[in-house]
Formats: sequence, structure tokens, C-alpha cells
Amino acid sequence: MSSGFGTKGGRGRCYPFFQEMMACAVQSDAAKEDCKFQIADYNECLTHRKEKARVELIRAEWEKQNPELAKKHGPFLNRVKDAVTDRFSD
Repeated sequence: MSSGFGTKGGRGRCYPFFQEMMACAVQSDAAKEDCKFQIADYNECLTHRKEKARVELIRAEWEKQNPELAKKHGPFLNRVKDAVTDRFSD
């Protein structure tokens, strides 16, 4: 993660966010308050919590607006949801 190396070699996907967060923390006396946006960006890069929640909200709204399609394509939608979840679980 913060080592800078990705799982397949090369630069890690979250390393730029880590560098930005650390640069802010070094320059600040109260890093937790002053660097809260950089910390949030780094955590989002690692976990994708906000993105996952947004995908779930969009899916739920689509199912609400299209109940007959949601019922017909439910198994497919579950596979898509699982694929999105798997994509972010690295």
C-alpha cells in the first residue's frame, strides 16, 4: 500500500494519495484536522467505500423505477454487483 509498490510491481494505485497525505502531515502541526481531505482521499482509494455505496444507491434507485425489469434481470444484476464488489476488493 504505502510502500509505493503495487501488487503486480510498479507504482501502487494509492501511492500518489499517500504522498499527498504525508506531505500535508509533515507541513502541519495538527495533521489530523489540517489534512482531513487528504486522509479521506487516501482511505477512499484504499477501500472504495463511497464508490461502493454510490453504486448500491444507483442500483436500488434503478430497481425502484423499473420493478418489472429488476425482477426479470435480478440474477444478472446480482452478478454485476458481485463483479463490482470483486473489482474493489484488491
